[in-house]
Amino acid sequence: MFQEIIKSESKKWETIPLSEYQLRTARARELMEKHEMDAMILFSPVNWWYYGGWTDVAQMHNWVWRSCMIVPQDRDPVVLIHGAFFWQVALTTYVRDIRIWSETEGGRLLGAVLLGLQQIPEEFWSTLLDTLKDLKLDKGVLGIEKGPDIDTYLSFEEYDLLGTRIPGAKIVSADPVIWEQRTVKTPYEIEIIREGCRRACTVVKAAFESIKSGVNELDVHRTFWKACAGQDLLSTPNQSTWLCWSSSASEMGGVHRWITGPVDRIIQEGDMGLSDCGPSYRGYQMDFQRTFYVGNPPQKEIDLSKMACEAEQATIEALKPGVTAGDVHRASVDALKKLDPGQGHIINFVGHGMGFSNHEPPWVVPDDPTVIRENMVFCIEVGAFDLEMKYLGAMPEDIVLVKRDGVENLTADFSNELFIAK
Repeated sequence: MFQEIIKSESKKWETIPLSEYQLRTARARELMEKHEMDAMILFSPVNWWYYGGWTDVAQMHNWVWRSCMIVPQDRDPVVLIHGAFFWQVALTTYVRDIRIWSETEGGRLLGAVLLGLQQIPEEFWSTLLDTLKDLKLDKGVLGIEKGPDIDTYLSFEEYDLLGTRIPGAKIVSADPVIWEQRTVKTPYEIEIIREGCRRACTVVKAAFESIKSGVNELDVHRTFWKACAGQDLLSTPNQSTWLCWSSSASEMGGVHRWITGPVDRIIQEGDMGLSDCGPSYRGYQMDFQRTFYVGNPPQKEIDLSKMACEAEQATIEALKPGVTAGDVHRASVDALKKLDPGQGHIINFVGHGMGFSNHEPPWVVPDDPTVIRENMVFCIEVGAFDLEMKYLGAMPEDIVLVKRDGVENLTADFSNELFIAK
């Protein structure tokens, strides 16, 4: 029975379609050949989700449940998991080669019954080496997630021991393969992100409509989360990162109380604030910003908001297949300086990729040589601020899809213009 579940091409609770799984696997093989890599050993639950359609929904990152996914260049992927993950993998993924280890006698007995085997290994690292030997990869070039843009369960200590754990292999970074693949979205991914942005605009707009004098900042967040529940924007693990803060020039932190969680604060007329990041939908995290003013905004705040929107739009229009990320950054700097020579970008990037994390490569930074390609998705953000610190200004951010003949703004359903809360 259990072997039939594993081998089935009709998963009851699939997370990605079989065709998408096969497409991603085939593309990974092409890129591993290009980058002279025999296989990738993936320790990031995000990459398990991308390449295999399964993940650690309980976020059990400790060594006790150490697991990985092997994506070889010359055969189908293999999942090596702690027995606790068996049902998650067997019922959601199309990976057929599932190998289990367990540190307890009871776990090994159960695993043997599930897989119809005589014996189940009791230690992860020896099992990994045996698996690599079985796949004839123990002396190959193996890619591991190493870079700063990937959350991985592997600890620094375990990285340091890789040479002794897999002594015959050459360990290299898998990041060039992963990001060359994940930065260009498939049609399946694009539809998920497009729908996620539509729903995200709905819930952020609902939260903004609850902002008014006398309302607690915490209640604005409660409105957001209730709206998320109604839009199926709550998932496990829950990766939503939405922040919304309010402030005034007269209090601690002033109008630039940036990237802080909600506090027990009563919003008053004359307050300013913004929201950043956003909810997640089917694994994809949204990241866009909107600015608000409570009451009748002064002309300077209106002007700064318009300036930021114009500079952001000029940056979006510079996103074209064939130009570099550095070219887009230069266009953004020029656009803002043209509107007001006194303004300057307050962060070193004006955009970044978006996917399973709300900040992913490519980064739109000075002189970056990354070539913009069709079907990349970017979060573009440009700000114009009051240098006297009396008013907030604005930093509109939108999620955009690069197309062959232009750019599609996926978060246009909720205007990036200054939101006036009455």
